[in-house]
Amino acid sequence: MFSLKKYKILTYVLLALVIVISFSLTNLLLNLIISGKVSAWVIVYIIINLLLNFAMFFIVFRFIQLQTEKESTIQELIEKFKVSKEVFEKKEEIIEEKELNIDDLIHKIIPQSPQSFTLNKFSDNILANIAKVSELVQGLVYVKSKENGEFKPTGKYAYYSSEPPKSFFEGDTITGQVAKNKKILNINNVPENYFTVISGLGKGSPKNLLILPILEKEDTIAVIEMATFKAFDKEYEKMFGKLAALLGKIIVKLK
Repeated sequence: MFSLKKYKILTYVLLALVIVISFSLTNLLLNLIISGKVSAWVIVYIIINLLLNFAMFFIVFRFIQLQTEKESTIQELIEKFKVSKEVFEKKEEIIEEKELNIDDLIHKIIPQSPQSFTLNKFSDNILANIAKVSELVQGLVYVKSKENGEFKPTGKYAYYSSEPPKSFFEGDTITGQVAKNKKILNINNVPENYFTVISGLGKGSPKNLLILPILEKEDTIAVIEMATFKAFDKEYEKMFGKLAALLGKIIVKLK
């Protein structure tokens, strides 16, 4: 493929050739006219040649112009691609930074020397610390009783209901189903009327709810309900998954 510079050089060479040939034909025509040896057909022939030369130059020039425009467009697209690639790479770096920050968030959530806390104080502290690193506006912690397997509330954050949160057994209500299924449930845009059925947080809570099971040796020993006005994204789900594994080891010692 010719470069833009080579196309320009070729254009100048052709222009020079057309000028030389046209000058030669014109000079020949003048000499013939002066000598009186020229016929009408010769004049017509020379004029046609001149026109053909200029037409050839115009065609070649237009072709080269189109090629240079094409090359310029391709170069522009390449530059745009480079910019898009840089933006994409920056976005990937931001995502990687988020992933790297998960450990920092967990470090901020779990208090130092957790063994010095009571179970209730530890539960309250966990919710308060989650609120500091996220948009949590309400939260409850339930811990499974050793006696009968009932999940009882041990921690609250911004809980203003007139009725205390109700205990439940594994499989009861949506929260009990999460305890049974042992998987995080992230519910978005929940109608207000459904909160009394889905969650212990009560009617009037924010529309987004994340229910986190806390496991120890494949047994659900606690569940955390977290309500927000803005839904938790996938990065927070990853963070809560790692957090749950650590909380399981701590809560089993505090029970």
